[in-house]
Amino acid sequence: MEFEVAQIDWQSNAGRLLDRFLAALPVQPCLEITIFGSAPLQLLVDGAFLSADVDLFVSEEFLPVLEQFIRDQGLGQGQTDLYIQVSHPIAFRSTIDWPLRAVQVERAGHILRFVHPWDVLVSKLQRLEEKDIDAFRLVIQKTGHPTEAEFLLHLQKAVDLYRPRFDEETQRGDMLLNTQILWNELWKRPIDPRVEIIRPSLLKTAAAHANYDPTLKAKLGAIGGNRADSI
Repeated sequence: MEFEVAQIDWQSNAGRLLDRFLAALPVQPCLEITIFGSAPLQLLVDGAFLSADVDLFVSEEFLPVLEQFIRDQGLGQGQTDLYIQVSHPIAFRSTIDWPLRAVQVERAGHILRFVHPWDVLVSKLQRLEEKDIDAFRLVIQKTGHPTEAEFLLHLQKAVDLYRPRFDEETQRGDMLLNTQILWNELWKRPIDPRVEIIRPSLLKTAAAHANYDPTLKAKLGAIGGNRADSI
């Protein structure tokens, strides 16, 4: 399911906060700002959906400056009821191709990229508190999607989230267990993620590698060379 720029609810609380932030933000340098967490659900699905903050990230080089700027503007945690939370880009983990679905718009001289609601749901599945299950219900109720079949396919693009954790990782939840809980809650049936998500994803990867032509790079290089010679 596609979401478009025209669906962004700038009159929602998150939209107003972003506009206040952007109005104060210098136009140079132009930043690419990714908004994730619950805010995209409020902005793209339901303007009344509650969110305590607007999670966003920029490229790592701008993080310290942006964090200080938000504090200076009084928009950080503890400074206002709805606040802006600046995160490191690695804080958001979802499907491998989530950037392809993000809704992108230029506003106030900057590029805003709103994570697609389905990819937000994948990130919430890693924690799966009651409010995260409510987010799934909201998206399905408001849009009719994702269906069970659609979300199975979607999760196959997030198979790396099912890999065992490193000992040093403490914040990630148990994706296998959380997926089982979610399926019981939403689709009222048991699920074996290894059978319905992990194995099909690995088979697709194996098939893609089997079809890989090791001479492709040389062929493309030859084509490029021929075109250069003809100019």
